Amino acid sequence: MIPEAKLIRNELIIREMSLPEDVKLARKSLIRWIALSLGLIYPNETRQLLLEILDALFYFHAKKEQPTTEQIIAKLDEGKTEEDKVYPKAVYYHILKLKEMGLIDRKKGKIFFGNGDERKISEILKEFYISKVTTAFKDIEEAISRVEDGYK
Repeated sequence: MIPEAKLIRNELIIREMSLPEDVKLARKSLIRWIALSLGLIYPNETRQLLLEILDALFYFHAKKEQPTTEQIIAKLDEGKTEEDKVYPKAVYYHILKLKEMGLIDRKKGKIFFGNGDERKISEILKEFYISKVTTAFKDIEEAISRVEDGYK
């Protein structure tokens, strides 16, 4: 038996979704749509904190800033009452997961998309996902070729 779980280096989910006009009307709806389409959350899943973190990361990128986790937490807590403020450990957890996935990076405490350049986030993420698919297909093509050769 093959220990499949040990073989998985990375997992990538991309969803082809329609982008209705009503979703385009609100930033929160767009952030949720982006998270769903990039496989960061599942349908009917809330994970509100992850969505807020994505929103903050987009905000800082648009301002050409590379925030620290503390700055992200401060941004998330803006305008919230004491009881509604975020749990720092939960923010660190989500940032770590995004970093492990490769969507963001952190150097000298600063967090950024890609390699920290100021390109559009859409360009950075497209390059990231295409790179992952290209890498995955190298082994997929080899496996398919071996199967095809076995039928000859």
